[in-house]
Amino acid sequence: MTWRRVFIITFLTGIFFILATSLGRAQGGTTYYVSASDGADTNTGLTPTPGSNGPFKTIAHVNSLDLEPGDQVLFKCGDTWRGEQLIISKSGTSTDQITFGSYPTTDCANKPIISGSLPITDWVDQGGNIYQADLSAGDNAGKFPDGINQLFRNDERMMMGRWPNIDAPNSGYSFVDSHTADSNQITDNELPSGVNWTGAIIHLKNIRWSMIDRQVTGSSDHTLTLNTDFSCLISGWADCIGWGYFINNHLSTLDQEGEWYYDAPTNQVYLFSTGGMPSNIEGSVVKETDPDPAAIRHGGIMLSDTPPSSYVTIDNLEIKNWFNHGISALGSIRGDIYHHITIRNSTIKDVEAAGVRLSTWVRSANNGRDGTRGGHHMTFANNMIDGANHFGITGYMAESTFEDNEIKNIALIKNLNKSGMGCGITRGECTENGDGFRIRVYNVLDSGFSNTLHYNRFEKIGYNGIDIFGPHNTVTNNFITRACYSKADCGGVRTFGGSTLSSTNVHDVSLVNNIIVDIPGNVDGCHASRPAFGMGLYIDHYSRDMEVRGNTVISTTITGILYQNSTGEIRDNTVYNASSGTAFAGQINVADSGSVSVARASLSNNIMYGLGDYAWLLVMDERANITASDNNYFFHPYEHTAYEDKKIIVGGWSGRRNLAEWQAYSGLDNNSKKHWFTLNAGDPPLSTIFYNDTTTSQTVDLANRKYLTLDQQEVTGSIILAPFTSKVLIDSGEVALAPARLVFDTSSSPPQIVTLKNITDNPLQITDISVTAGFSIDSETCPATLAVDETCTITISFDSAETGVTGTLSVTHDAGNPYTVTLTGGLLKNYLPVVLK
Repeated sequence: MTWRRVFIITFLTGIFFILATSLGRAQGGTTYYVSASDGADTNTGLTPTPGSNGPFKTIAHVNSLDLEPGDQVLFKCGDTWRGEQLIISKSGTSTDQITFGSYPTTDCANKPIISGSLPITDWVDQGGNIYQADLSAGDNAGKFPDGINQLFRNDERMMMGRWPNIDAPNSGYSFVDSHTADSNQITDNELPSGVNWTGAIIHLKNIRWSMIDRQVTGSSDHTLTLNTDFSCLISGWADCIGWGYFINNHLSTLDQEGEWYYDAPTNQVYLFSTGGMPSNIEGSVVKETDPDPAAIRHGGIMLSDTPPSSYVTIDNLEIKNWFNHGISALGSIRGDIYHHITIRNSTIKDVEAAGVRLSTWVRSANNGRDGTRGGHHMTFANNMIDGANHFGITGYMAESTFEDNEIKNIALIKNLNKSGMGCGITRGECTENGDGFRIRVYNVLDSGFSNTLHYNRFEKIGYNGIDIFGPHNTVTNNFITRACYSKADCGGVRTFGGSTLSSTNVHDVSLVNNIIVDIPGNVDGCHASRPAFGMGLYIDHYSRDMEVRGNTVISTTITGILYQNSTGEIRDNTVYNASSGTAFAGQINVADSGSVSVARASLSNNIMYGLGDYAWLLVMDERANITASDNNYFFHPYEHTAYEDKKIIVGGWSGRRNLAEWQAYSGLDNNSKKHWFTLNAGDPPLSTIFYNDTTTSQTVDLANRKYLTLDQQEVTGSIILAPFTSKVLIDSGEVALAPARLVFDTSSSPPQIVTLKNITDNPLQITDISVTAGFSIDSETCPATLAVDETCTITISFDSAETGVTGTLSVTHDAGNPYTVTLTGGLLKNYLPVVLK
């Protein structure tokens, strides 16, 4: 064999090997394992077992891998990586994604943790329960070159020291006694004298919806000089007398267990501890300086690098304690934006800024439109974001899906550190910070459009639960409770458009089948003239062609559903106990804030059920605001002397009308109904609203209460609520035997249970329990003597082959006539009168 032939065979063999390797990798990819506890970066990372082929150790090494489509990087469950950012820099394909997940299972409860905090040790007793650690010395040296901005003990976030304390009167706010508009000094006679507050940060409510931050540059007795001027808003921008603030970022604030302060000039941290020497303390490592400024990245996980990444999945990881965002991306990318990235089954906890921030400037854009974008065709599913201080999720995303996520404890006042809600120390107002979910727009062709949010849960959100600034977004089947928890003039969902209806970016948005409960509109720290102001659905500022359908709004301090300078439909919604605060408003308002009428809305099949003294039902600025209205329920059973039942308002107090007067005036609502019973002031409301905030139908046990629907149909036993629906029922008293009727389709229908309760004042002697032919008693638990308030059950079956059988369950006793239940069997429910079971 000649050397030439040997070379050709060897060459071809090499080519076949390379092709086979490439094809195998593209189809299945390579799986790499990473373990902080038993890995080494000198290993191959190809097996989970310790050894030379075992896991890698560091995320830094993962970031250096030349990943290809189909590859997986799996982090060991239960392990923690501290101070290391995971940087996604490669892309998969639509058929072979790159995956970052966990092992030995893909869904372990003890998720791999990417933590932004490092231990702080070497504490020194300073006296007075204050301990100090030098972050530049001892075991702390080198860990915190730029300091810290959060502190944790035993993995629990600790409160930064503040004055007044959060448990002090007025919810921990002190109030300005003297200030001139557009000046930078305040005087507060309650401010402790003898303290030099220079360097501290004050957090001041200057509008219901804004908390601004300022740094103290001078201090004298009860007067503070701040770094820039400011004003507060009541009827116009004026002085801040009577507005509230608190101070943090100062050693003099430490007087309660767990309070802390970081002194940046000396790189030292102070902690108030009544339990002796601190232990198990960690601080969030600030990463703001680097020899290479381009290397600074503000996220525990960076979704993209240069070039932008795509077709990547992040699954079952936990990101916590980061100095900035939990998940983020570069501030600037050339050419295109990241896309088709999936984040699922992951947790983001206790980050200082946003849980997720999707905001990147695209320069030299491939489509010729430079501007800010936030990715497209992104998927966020089954994640939890808990305790972010600025936003839950914010960005310029488009054509993306967010489903089954839980977002909670966003921008809570008790958690705020030096940066507050992230407004900086020079802004004149700070509106949107504190949102649970914010969809932003730069160029409407590239950002903020066609996103879908469904089956998400929002709880304790500082500002709006969901805030929308773009078109064609869909918000369906979400549960939102206690939005507007830190600020006011906000809602469970808000949309905010442009300057005119024709030019607005907010249009064709669908808000469907959401449940919104308990929106306080917190005005702690606000001027005493500012009432609580939390809404359910806040359709604002020229939002056009909005679909608001099938939603349930319960217990808001101001309007339930507001259309302000906006248009669309309001259909099949239930608004219950809106305007429960101290300001007059409607269950539904359609309003114009300017001199020209632009608000237009049609109403149909809505339930407007008011309870409070200040609660109207339907409010509009003028008749033209309502384009059509019918088949609505207008319920407000409390008819106070001053207001009678005139709960429909056109153009203010003098335009109050009852339903009949409104029908005559407007020509609308001819088939609508009003309340059919009245209550005196102080009477219990009788009404109850039941709702189902889950994805499956739920049976609600009504026990032995008898209820009436708003159409006065009797309901006992139980009701079935479809997912994300609600039902208002009127309590009509207690019954001994419930439900009042059982319906069986056929003899193969399952048995049904009836509950007997002794509602008398004496023991109930039961002498007989029987059913008529065609039905049978499978079992019963009733004793001969039933004690007061005691219950027992009777199980009934239908055992006849005949159709249309009717009968009775009868319980004979010594307290009067027998208790009975109507039984029907062998007749399909489709042919029965409508009966709520």
